[in-house]
Amino acid sequence: MMFSCHLALFLFVIKVANGLPEDAPCEPGFKEERYAFSVTRKVLERGRVLGKVSFEPCASRSRALYSPQDRRFQVSSDGTMTVKRQVTLHDSSVQFGLSAWDGAGKKHSVPVFIWNEQEQQIAG
Repeated sequence: MMFSCHLALFLFVIKVANGLPEDAPCEPGFKEERYAFSVTRKVLERGRVLGKVSFEPCASRSRALYSPQDRRFQVSSDGTMTVKRQVTLHDSSVQFGLSAWDGAGKKHSVPVFIWNEQEQQIAG
């Protein structure tokens, strides 16, 4: 009886293991097609956290190296975007590209939008 229980368990494990889909290959890139961050003031002070971006490098290191086109902003290796130096949103918004590199050294870019929610409501 003990043998039949072990055999049944063994067959069940094999059936489950064979029924599982294979691991999908890693797809490097940003998790979103674009990132948009809403703020409630015209002047953004240095150090202000705007939000997070996410990038999959498909490499042994799990953190990415980010490079924003607008040097007034910075993105840490965990994806947290902050204001590097004071920014005034003269046109109630700013947009720029953000780049990161995958494990094979290929550059990936995504647009980033930051807008003053209150000014957009007044203008609209």
